[in-house]
Amino acid sequence: MSFKRRSVLTIQAMLTVVFLSAAMFTFFGNPLAGAPLTVQSLPLGEAPQALRLTVRESGIAAITMQQLRGTDLPFDELTAENVNLSRDGEAVPVYVDGEGDDATLYFYAQAITRSVEMPAVYWLSPGRGKTMSQRDRSPDSPGVTEGMLWQHWEDNNTFLSFATGDDNWFGDNVYAPDSLEMILTGIQPTGGPGKLILRVWSSNQSPANPDHHMIASLNGIELADHYWDGISQETLTLPLNAGILRRQGNRLVLDVPGDTGAAGESIYLDWLKLEYQGELNLNRGQLLFRSSSSNIRVLSAPDGVLAFDISEAQEPVLLLNTELEDNSVSFAGNGSGSTYLVLNPRDAVRPEVSAVPEWAEPLRVPDRGADYIAIVPDSGGFREALEPLIEHRRSQGLRTVVVSLQQIYDEFGYGRQSPESIRDFLEYTYNEWRQPRPRYVLLVGDASYDVNDYTGSRNQNLLPTKLISTQFAGYVASDTWFTMFDASGLPTMATGRFPAQNSRQLRVMVDKTIAYETGAPSHWVSRALLVSDDEPRFDTASDRLASELSLLGYAPQKLYMTQNEDIHDSIIGALNHGVGIVNYVGHGGIEMWGDEGVLRGEDAIVLKNGNRLPIFTTFTCLNGVFNHPDLDALAESLLWTRGGGIVAAVAPSGRTYSAQQTPLATEFYRQFLSGESTTLGDALLRAKQVAAVAPNLSGIIHAFNVLGDPALRLQLPGERQ
Repeated sequence: MSFKRRSVLTIQAMLTVVFLSAAMFTFFGNPLAGAPLTVQSLPLGEAPQALRLTVRESGIAAITMQQLRGTDLPFDELTAENVNLSRDGEAVPVYVDGEGDDATLYFYAQAITRSVEMPAVYWLSPGRGKTMSQRDRSPDSPGVTEGMLWQHWEDNNTFLSFATGDDNWFGDNVYAPDSLEMILTGIQPTGGPGKLILRVWSSNQSPANPDHHMIASLNGIELADHYWDGISQETLTLPLNAGILRRQGNRLVLDVPGDTGAAGESIYLDWLKLEYQGELNLNRGQLLFRSSSSNIRVLSAPDGVLAFDISEAQEPVLLLNTELEDNSVSFAGNGSGSTYLVLNPRDAVRPEVSAVPEWAEPLRVPDRGADYIAIVPDSGGFREALEPLIEHRRSQGLRTVVVSLQQIYDEFGYGRQSPESIRDFLEYTYNEWRQPRPRYVLLVGDASYDVNDYTGSRNQNLLPTKLISTQFAGYVASDTWFTMFDASGLPTMATGRFPAQNSRQLRVMVDKTIAYETGAPSHWVSRALLVSDDEPRFDTASDRLASELSLLGYAPQKLYMTQNEDIHDSIIGALNHGVGIVNYVGHGGIEMWGDEGVLRGEDAIVLKNGNRLPIFTTFTCLNGVFNHPDLDALAESLLWTRGGGIVAAVAPSGRTYSAQQTPLATEFYRQFLSGESTTLGDALLRAKQVAAVAPNLSGIIHAFNVLGDPALRLQLPGERQ
């Protein structure tokens, strides 16, 4: 489908075709058809316990015995009697065609369609599997050559954290007055009726009611003249009369005239789905359709064509005794609106295959225990870079365990890379590991909300976080969610993250953490830098914190923008001189403090404070958005800086309000300064446990995270002098 803006000179890129669930799209040719499998290898002599089959599109998927020969799975034949296919622990029916090295295993793969979730994973292992049902469908006439087809178009290039529907990724934005024009390509209509389902997101509101208006037309015929009000997800189902659709050049126009009286309108296109009567033809790859006919004929069918009834998606049925004649295949239908899938075997979906090792030390062992759990990705040299910190924690008497992220996925998520797997693992350790029960969780690796890499961004999703929808901040990145196990809403372990994209960044954070705790005594620990934005209420909050710090031996240094907005150089100078705490109160962006940018991420390169490393607390907005795919948060830049910067941060991953920030900050600093909590993670954990039960504060506990080691031992005035 191509599209352009009317009245705009630039030509937009073609919408990316995204295949959704089997009942929602028409299949096209698979570019991977016939390609060899790419299998993640294991060390020589080690056999996998299973294979992960990752699928990104729905359809009949295939894997051959010849392709499996190199994986060393312990079986000689590919049959349903000796291999088991499952998904999330549930058996998946399989059909095996051929014998020996000529055998091919087929199954119906269902892709995951939510744009914030990772792809589906099927698990292939030795053992008795589930055989797909088979049914005789000999036709008694050639059959009809048309049925009801589907096609889905979706472009995901814009992430909206405040979108509250079932999707946060959207395509083009239309600002009124303007129009979006689309050419619906790749369809094979036969002139019958159909329907077009259109989903949009309106991202603004105004006093006018209604404040949104959109006119949809296809091939010059108006389909909808739709008004609605407010910020919302709108789904329009538009009937198509017979004859509207053409073989080529179907022109859809979404016109936003801007005539509601609203100051402005902004509407994002989410997706389109077309359902129409079309020709049953295999010339475009796998063919999905619905039909109530008693006999059905599919054109352009080669020898070996396969047909399935997938009306019950979990229990597909192979259709037997179909008839191939005159380059078409015929079979008897159920006559009840069943859903069928017909394909040339060469067009089968080819899964991405990786080997599941026999993990040396299983995680599901009740008698295990640990004070400190570090979860680490399996590549990039992260484990080696982390080792000095692990040894340091062990020398302090903490029982530590370093856990492979992939092992968590395998043992708690059936191979799927999901945040839920991490939480399930931590919940298991909290309930079953009692010698001792875990207290600290260190997540090693950066995250990104672009988990499917729609934008081709530079920051990878190495260790996922959880996106939590909050009332005032929209979706925020929450590492706290990993340790919330019941309806009480209380976090149970102190959690922190080293947001590293590579081992070099990780080594810097490890070295800083050790240096902070083992450095020679010095007076710099007793200095505190307090910065506030250019509103009196921020000064009041800083003054209150200054009084509390003074009582405990700190020497506060105040830099208030209400008194002087030109404080950039003073901030850099104070940090380079050395402070134990740096706190900011005011408005914040992802990369800076305040609208004036008195401190920016780019300033990290001029910080030369060596091992005089402060704890950075910023009870503001956005300074800790560690999961942005392209931007580095201010807290991250300060953490990664070698030869200066900070040792750890308590920072927000979204927008928050002062009314929420203040009580959380107050309790955090009470824990910090009273000595009740001796580590940074404990101080924030206990503050969150207090905030979690307070009215209107349950969301704020998700927005603030420790970026750094949660077991970092707090250095207070007098302790290192």
